[in-house]
Amino acid sequence: MSARRLSVSAALLLLGGTALALAQSPRERLNVQIEQLIAGQRGMRVYDWVGFVVAADEVRLEGVVTRPALKTRIERSVLALEAVRSVTNELELLPHDGDDIGIRMNAYWRIYGHPEIRRYGARESEFRVRLRRGANDTQRVLLQPIHIVVRNGHLILEGELEQQREKRVAEEQAYKVMGIRSVTNNIVVTGADTEEFERIDFEADPWWVDSESVAEPVLRVDNPAGAVRVRIVNTDRVRVRRASRSRPVRAGDTKTTHLGRKTRIRAQPADGARIDLEIDLPYGHRLEVETIDGPISLTGLVRRAELRTAIGRVELSVPWQGVRLDVKSARRPFKVDIPHELRASLRSPPPNSEPVAWTLKDVRDPRDNLYGSIRLNANHPDALVLRETPIADESPVRMHWQAPKALTSMLRRPFRMRLIRPGGDDSQPGLESAGISGKVAQFNSDVRLVQLSAAVVDSMNRPVPGLGPAEFKILEDGVEQQIGIVQDSEADFNLILLLDCSTSTLVDRKAVMEAARQFVLTARPMDRVGIYVLSGAYLHVVSPLTPDREALLRTIERIPRLSGGTPLYDAITLSYAQELARRRWERNALIVISDGMDNDLLPQWSRSIPSRVPFDDLLRAAAEINSAIYPVFLEPESPGVRTERRWREQLRRSTDQARDRMRQLAEATGGRIFHAESIRDLDAVYGQVAQELRSVYTLGYYPSNQEFDGEWRRIRVLVEQADTRVRARPGYYGW
Repeated sequence: MSARRLSVSAALLLLGGTALALAQSPRERLNVQIEQLIAGQRGMRVYDWVGFVVAADEVRLEGVVTRPALKTRIERSVLALEAVRSVTNELELLPHDGDDIGIRMNAYWRIYGHPEIRRYGARESEFRVRLRRGANDTQRVLLQPIHIVVRNGHLILEGELEQQREKRVAEEQAYKVMGIRSVTNNIVVTGADTEEFERIDFEADPWWVDSESVAEPVLRVDNPAGAVRVRIVNTDRVRVRRASRSRPVRAGDTKTTHLGRKTRIRAQPADGARIDLEIDLPYGHRLEVETIDGPISLTGLVRRAELRTAIGRVELSVPWQGVRLDVKSARRPFKVDIPHELRASLRSPPPNSEPVAWTLKDVRDPRDNLYGSIRLNANHPDALVLRETPIADESPVRMHWQAPKALTSMLRRPFRMRLIRPGGDDSQPGLESAGISGKVAQFNSDVRLVQLSAAVVDSMNRPVPGLGPAEFKILEDGVEQQIGIVQDSEADFNLILLLDCSTSTLVDRKAVMEAARQFVLTARPMDRVGIYVLSGAYLHVVSPLTPDREALLRTIERIPRLSGGTPLYDAITLSYAQELARRRWERNALIVISDGMDNDLLPQWSRSIPSRVPFDDLLRAAAEINSAIYPVFLEPESPGVRTERRWREQLRRSTDQARDRMRQLAEATGGRIFHAESIRDLDAVYGQVAQELRSVYTLGYYPSNQEFDGEWRRIRVLVEQADTRVRARPGYYGW
């Protein structure tokens, strides 16, 4: 055997050990080897659709790829396998320039950005190929469930999904892509044994209410012998997949009942077969699971979980920094596996003691505001295995302590746009991503592009529409720059509403909700609006960016009376990082409805949850983000005359500092602060903000000074038109 083939075979065995162990024949093992080899090719993406057929020791490659080098590399890699004698390469090379590049990227963001599909696009997604193929059939290489093939403006969807509805959603999103000529949907639906439940509304029902008066839908699962595997995913529906190791699944193997906001699933096969349940549970649901000897597995950031088992194995993979644990068992599990970093926050009996019941209890301060909790009651479980897992990128829940890492990630991101030349490498988004909407001038260079928003109004404070590159002038440190991009004020807007629902705004809660409702109504039909809520120690994305006004208004009505600390600076950081950071080449705005009172402004002894991101760091970052921030500052009521003078003075100083910080933040991003001392004041604010957004242009230029040394660079934006005023961020740091 040659050294080259020996090294390739050894690498494949290391990478695919688990899969190879499951294969039943040499042909199936070879299929797994080839599939892993192709999927691991550098530059292989969802825009490529590769299949192969194995006949004896001959392999035929078919499908499409977007780069010539990839076609050659795949053939050489497969031919290097010991079991392969020859390779017939029938891969088609798709056009590598023109409009197809922009169509591919636009289609990806539209499809994988949809709430029903988003969970598949996350890096943590554990989708599996469920379609069984014979050894002699064409084997398809899926990087993600949906592959997007574009040929001369014609878009073809390939892949496998669990639900017919998801296939339909993908096709609907594909038809929204600009410039396409046709859509062909070849996606295969594989979830024949999947049951899906409609989203449970938060209607006024006092039956299930937790200690903080937060209504929660509940899923209860009773499965005496089979496995129960639950994953917390970003979806609005409960999905249950059924399987049996002894026979095909039958219609009566499970029974589902509904009562109020509670859904109960019971496994009750007539012949006593073991039925395994794999469940996708939306964020915010309460989970109840009861088994006798079936294994329980829970993965993700769970809100509340009540687990019961007699002797079954329990595996919990959770972001433990945000979740409490309380375990009670009649006897110690045969195996206990606890990560080292988690042991400091848990306490169990000494190994030689003989307590009445074995316990494992979270010893963190009960006053710490964590997101979730897990309670496990058992008799003598086979094993208790705890694993630390990060909060998924797709999670609509963000803990405030994630903000420093999010800030670092945003600032270290390469703010560089590249022109994709025909025949070159298009592995990174280029200028065509910015050119999907708006007027874009492309440059034959590979240098940093600076982008900023500028609000242009006349002497009556009315928006000035219809300006082009010729009417603008940009000065950087006094030197005029060449403008490359101008998106006019009629382009779509991404508008995030951050609602401060902490304890300090309880008296203004009616105003906060009414303001959110009015901002949704004043947004233009083509604009996308998202609603985020700050409560306690976390930020909750109650609605991602969407143009659906009715859905947004229903979402606002369902927001309960929340409270908690105010890590406001963390919330602002996370709000930008959640969606707008990925859309930095679009027109973005972040409206913060708050009293501005971050817990960092309170006296040291009374700070409940101060922000982890210092205000100075947030202000520095504000000069880099491409999103204007518009604080709607809720002025506090004046304290009563009986209030002690010292406390009145403290409140005044804190309010002045909070107001000044919100003003600085707005000015650093080219935004503007609005004040409201009562609900009546908000009526004028709605129109002012709507008028403000209609005056905003997005500008982009390549600085003539390409020596980025981290120093501050001052920007001035001028308009060659009389009686106009321009407001833009004053500069940026040249990182």
